[in-house]
Amino acid sequence: MKVKTIYIRRFFAYLTAAVLLSQVLLFVVSWLIAAAMPDNTVRSLLGNEGIRWFFGSFVSNVATKPLVWMLVVAMAWGTIAESGITRAFLKRTKPLAYRQRFALRAVIAELLIAVVIILLLAFVPNAPLRSVTGQLFPSSFSRSLIPILAFCTIVMAATYGLLSGAMRGIVDVFNALVEGIRRFIPFIILYVAVVQLFFSIIYVFQL
Repeated sequence: MKVKTIYIRRFFAYLTAAVLLSQVLLFVVSWLIAAAMPDNTVRSLLGNEGIRWFFGSFVSNVATKPLVWMLVVAMAWGTIAESGITRAFLKRTKPLAYRQRFALRAVIAELLIAVVIILLLAFVPNAPLRSVTGQLFPSSFSRSLIPILAFCTIVMAATYGLLSGAMRGIVDVFNALVEGIRRFIPFIILYVAVVQLFFSIIYVFQL
């Protein structure tokens, strides 16, 4: 497992380096094109305006919905991995112990409750998570769908972990959330580099 992790980290390291190199090349190419053909629509990232844009808009470029989705999904993934709930379904080599069976029943009960709550909040007429016109897409429900699913997953996985004994308390649950984010750090770093390059291309070529 550690060897696999090392290769994955190397892959993301080289991929991120390639994206950052592309960003540097874009700086140079945009400056060359703008200097050689001042009448064209290409904007230089090395000009005063380009430098102001690059630094001034970096936070707003990166702070997008996908970043939030990655964070909440990472926390859900970490809770699932640390709770041991997947082993109860996928890698079962012997009958589940009483605590594990009880934990699964509790998770199933929570799942049913969550489904009922979501139905009441989004799928009945005049539900609060629908838009003002009564639409489901787009609406508050559609914009928060991934966080809702991630939150439900975290609650159910944590419940299984605590009731089955895989987690001993709130500290273990918190550590599971942190572990999930730690595992997703390569994705987050790559995301930041790709997003900034994407918006830089849009700025330079005025797409």
